[in-house]
Parts: sequence; structure tokens; C-alpha cells
Amino acid sequence: MKNRTKFLISIFTILIISFIISEYSLVAIANSTGAPIGKTGSPGDGFNCTSCHSGVATTEPNLITSNIPSEGYTPGQTYTITGTITATNTTKFGFEIAAQNFAGVNQGTYVVTNITTTKLIGNGNYITHKTGGTSFPSGTATWSFDWIAPTIENGDITFYGAFISSNNNNNSNGESVKLSTLALSKSTSAKTVDWINNKHPYFVFPNPFFDKLYITKSANAVNPKLISISDINGKLVKEIENNLTDQPIDVNEIARGTYFLKIVAEDGIRLKKIVKE
Repeated sequence: MKNRTKFLISIFTILIISFIISEYSLVAIANSTGAPIGKTGSPGDGFNCTSCHSGVATTEPNLITSNIPSEGYTPGQTYTITGTITATNTTKFGFEIAAQNFAGVNQGTYVVTNITTTKLIGNGNYITHKTGGTSFPSGTATWSFDWIAPTIENGDITFYGAFISSNNNNNSNGESVKLSTLALSKSTSAKTVDWINNKHPYFVFPNPFFDKLYITKSANAVNPKLISISDINGKLVKEIENNLTDQPIDVNEIARGTYFLKIVAEDGIRLKKIVKE
């Protein structure tokens, strides 16, 4: 009887261990298609890749780089962000990056420039790897994407990134988690002027609006280079042709809510809060 009991306990123990290993492998395989939402290691997210992978996350500078000038970003401009990590004797990698302000609110708009290696998650608030962006035999993994800076005045923004390197042996051995940041300030040379002044007035009506929106300018106003509508988080909703005419702009596809209308001209950037009912 004792031998039978020991045998059953041994079988049960083996099954439990097998289940744990299986569950870990499933997590690793699932994460090869992209990291879960909110694993950047930022203060707002509160989690990083160690939620699913082994080891202690360590901080390493300069894993996130960009072509943003040293004086800071310009609201509404598009920049290229790159995440890079190097690890010896490693073939599998992954990452997740998000741009957030001091309150942990995601900022700007991400644009996928390589649909094979990267994708958006969390309603576009995070960018992470895809299966096609996990294998780097050279030992150096690189992912790039575009980021449109928010059009509203949000001040300092930080890119938070979590990077995982693995030897792809389906267990926790040989894994490493690195955290990195890229801090940005709004450019002091990016001039944001009042929506209306005596020299260059623009007009938008009705406000609140429904399915149509009119934007006109006076004879003395500078012709705009760009007109766009963004939500309160800075995410681009609609771009409008530069020509300001008396023709209505179709905004029927925009959901109800509060938005910011941006007009970019040679003399500065104008922002106006608009509401759709």
C-alpha cells in the first residue's frame, strides 16, 4: 500500500511539474506574437516583462533612440523611434514601448512602418513585436516605427520600453529583461500662437458641430500648411485639405466627443477645442 501511495504521489508530482512547464511554454509562445498591454515598466503601467518571464528587470540606457532634435519635439510633427537591444548567444527578442506623460497618460500617435515585425495594441496606445519581429540571429534586435507628436500642449513626454532577450529553449534559463527610457521636452522654438488675433484670424463653425464643419479665414490670414483634427489624447482623427473654402467639411465619421482642431501655418500653430454632438 505504501509503495502504491508513493507511486501515486510521484505521478501526481510529475503531472504538476509538467503542467507548470507547459503553461510557461504556452505563455512564451503566446508572447512571441506580441507583449501583453501595459508591460513597459513605466510608473503608469507598473509592470514589465518579468510578469511572464524570469529574472529581475535591469535598467540600460539608450535602448530607445529617435531623430527628434535635442531641443525637443514639435507638436504635430512625425518622428522615427527605434528600439535596439543586443545580447550574446541569444536568438529571440521582444519589446513593448509607449510614450507617456508624468501622469501615465499615453501621448501622441504611433504609426507602424513595418507590418511584418511590429504592431499596435491597447487601442493604439502601445507598440510591440510580432512573430516576424522576434528572430535576430545576429544577436542584435532592432525595431522602428513613426510617432506623431501630440498636437495639444502636453509638455514633457517620456518613452518607456521593456525589452526581452531569450535563447528560445522554452524555459526561463537564459532570459533577460531590460528597461530603458527616452525623455523629451517640447521644443522652445515650436511657436504656438493664439487661435485668433487681429492679423491672421481663422474661423470655425458651428461649434459644437454635427456632420459638417466649416473652416474659413480672412483675407489677411496666412495660408495653412496643414489642418487636422485630433482627440484629447493627441491621436490623429482626420486630416483636412489645406485649401480653406466655403465648402463644408464632412466629419460625419467622427464620434461624439471633444477634439482639437490644429492649423499649421508659417507664422505658427493654432489649436482650438471643438466639440461634436
